[in-house]
Amino acid sequence: MKLLVIIVSHDMDIKYLDNIRIFDEYFREEGRTVDYAAISSTDDFSIYESVIPLKYKMINPLKQVSKLFDFITTYRDTLDYDWYIKIRPDVKLLEPIDFSIPLRDAINARARLYRGPKRVKYGMPVGGEGGWSSIRDGHYSEQETLVILDDHIVIFHNDVVNRDVFQSMNLDRYRHDETLQSNIWRSRGMTLNVMGINAKFCKYGDSTSGDLNM
Repeated sequence: MKLLVIIVSHDMDIKYLDNIRIFDEYFREEGRTVDYAAISSTDDFSIYESVIPLKYKMINPLKQVSKLFDFITTYRDTLDYDWYIKIRPDVKLLEPIDFSIPLRDAINARARLYRGPKRVKYGMPVGGEGGWSSIRDGHYSEQETLVILDDHIVIFHNDVVNRDVFQSMNLDRYRHDETLQSNIWRSRGMTLNVMGINAKFCKYGDSTSGDLNM
């Protein structure tokens, strides 16, 4: 299995070096080939190059979704991986990701907002321990009527890259919130699949993943 891990952030903050070391350990299981890309607003890549090799480096001052789309658009003809993991450096994985769970024809992530029947262990970025433990943004319904994906960790297959989903876009907005991003995925014909990822968001209150409708 070949993985490309794409670290996307305004900067390569040195205080998250331990997070980088942890997910490097988890991703480099036996039999895997792992490459790294980093997209930052400035040329500060040497901070993370002290612990991981960066095959791709892109300076891009835009917001997260535009950073990712520009990267895929720029390098698409040279990309040949099974799975792509877009991750923020302020996310600390608490266990390895099971790559038998994400769907090949979908955008896979935890749910930031959800209404539907799915019951997913670690399926929400809120509701676990930490600063957002009281937030319940997942609600049961017999029909799935609302899916807004979290943007901390997003997983997609090479089949999606080959579908022209990632055309560049420069959105003139202050924030690229999760609703906007999910609407872009949906408008480009993508299924939004909720999966469990056991992780901690270190930037605000060390919030850990909560369960969805469990």
